[in-house]
Amino acid sequence: MAIIRYNLTSNVNGTVPSYITDGGYFKNPADDTRIGVGSGGGTTIANKADLITYVLSIHANYPFKKSVDATHVDKVNRTNAEVTTLVNNWCTARGIS
Repeated sequence: MAIIRYNLTSNVNGTVPSYITDGGYFKNPADDTRIGVGSGGGTTIANKADLITYVLSIHANYPFKKSVDATHVDKVNRTNAEVTTLVNNWCTARGIS
């Protein structure tokens, strides 16, 4: 399986493309793309290091947020280190090294 950047709007009725088996992660508001795992379509991201670079570039313009308490109402921007950990954990959960 490959790490794939894909877009819902280019697919039928805005659904997840059939070549994505696990998708919907790290949305880029600039172009409405998402990251998923699959094969046969979209834009392949070569490896975990390239994915981290890509996700940090999204974070620079559209910061990923985290809750500051149990109410999940107040949110603050994640740090670059937190985003890197988030991507690393995502990769580990999917067997991507």
